[in-house]
Amino acid sequence: MNQQPRRLYIFTGKGGVGKTTLSKAFTRYLLEHDHEVVYLTFQNQSLGETHQGSTDKFINGIREISLDLEDSARNYIEKKLNSKLVAGWIVKTPFFRALINMVPGFNYLIYLGKILDMQNSNPRLTVVLDAPASGHALTMVESTTNFKQIFESGIIFEDTGKMLSRLNDPAYTKIHVVTLPGLMAWQEAVELKAGLTERTPVSIEITVNNCLYPLLENDLDKLPEGLKQKTINEKQLVEENRSQMLCVLPHSLKQDGLSIETDLVGSLSKLI
Repeated sequence: MNQQPRRLYIFTGKGGVGKTTLSKAFTRYLLEHDHEVVYLTFQNQSLGETHQGSTDKFINGIREISLDLEDSARNYIEKKLNSKLVAGWIVKTPFFRALINMVPGFNYLIYLGKILDMQNSNPRLTVVLDAPASGHALTMVESTTNFKQIFESGIIFEDTGKMLSRLNDPAYTKIHVVTLPGLMAWQEAVELKAGLTERTPVSIEITVNNCLYPLLENDLDKLPEGLKQKTINEKQLVEENRSQMLCVLPHSLKQDGLSIETDLVGSLSKLI
């Protein structure tokens, strides 16, 4: 792999399309090519949800970080005010909790700040973000833009400016929209890509995951009618839209998550 990876990769798409497996496999791909990388998730979307604390562990050979919103907010305020005690008090106040929970996108602002702090502390670190739901990346881009417009000066204005400069830097950030090889899922992925493209100049690519047809197309006559038609439909969808697809990944025959991740690694060079 000659190409240098971006610093932030965001995997987004509907639930159940294989974002977690694919983003972990991509993390492994970067590790195999001697890059320092972490797989990252967000634990919660509001301060009213269960607070379990952020975690940072090595699991099956990769570093997995799960950010907790309350921890991230406390760390953010502590850095700005240089006081752990005051930060802990502010995060517990009803006003601050209501602000994060009621203002759309404030939670993403906090999380993004944490990611940028991690990368500023380690200039070699690449973050692979497994986004929790379809449209998450769109909300993230919109939230930082909205806050920059709301706050015309001050700390938040400066921070959102830094976040936007990173999110909108094609050399820094890349977004992967993950989908399954079905017509409705494909149309939703195309719409999500279009929405993101309107808001950011970074590279946004669609990966079609878990395709059966490469494995079954040579044995169509032996398949049950339902599976045969599914295989035909998948192949037709891919052939008609191939120019819009960055990567088409076949269904893995492995049984457990770790084996599937390892099985996918060799097919992920285009995701760089």
